[in-house]
Amino acid sequence: MLDRKKNDLGNIGTTEFEWTNLTKIERRLIRLYRMLNEKEQVHLRRMSEVLATHPEEPVGS
Repeated sequence: MLDRKKNDLGNIGTTEFEWTNLTKIERRLIRLYRMLNEKEQVHLRRMSEVLATHPEEPVGS
């Protein structure tokens, strides 16, 4: 999710620097996401992909 920056740069040492550039809400969302178990993370990723792909469609379709 928001850890994508770390993978794109290919340099793990820069993650601390990038963490400081995040807003408080972004840091909170990452922290909460990491607290979810694996099944919940998969469900949340699927749900966010659907919302990002089809934001104007009703949820029930």
